[in-house]
Amino acid sequence: MAYLFFAFVFALVVAIFAIQNSVPVTVTFFIWNIQTSLVIVILGAATFGAMVILLLATYAQFKLRLALQRAKHRQGELEAEAATLKNRLEQEMAKDMSKNDL
Repeated sequence: MAYLFFAFVFALVVAIFAIQNSVPVTVTFFIWNIQTSLVIVILGAATFGAMVILLLATYAQFKLRLALQRAKHRQGELEAEAATLKNRLEQEMAKDMSKNDL
């Protein structure tokens, strides 16, 4: 919840900054030249940055979920192996007990 609050405050600060700097500027990208307001450039850059961060966070979340799924699967395999080994140990101990009784 705190992250959401700080994100909102940061967005508000960026919006206020953008509105206070509304002079026309020329943006040059390779062969394109665009005459626009600095407000549009600031808000566009902030929006693009937020989308990049969102995509990176989504990718990281996907990787973490995949790792968790693999760990749970491995845990199940290890628990099954432990149960099998426990049964074998009990059987071996029972054989040893029956040999000692003879």
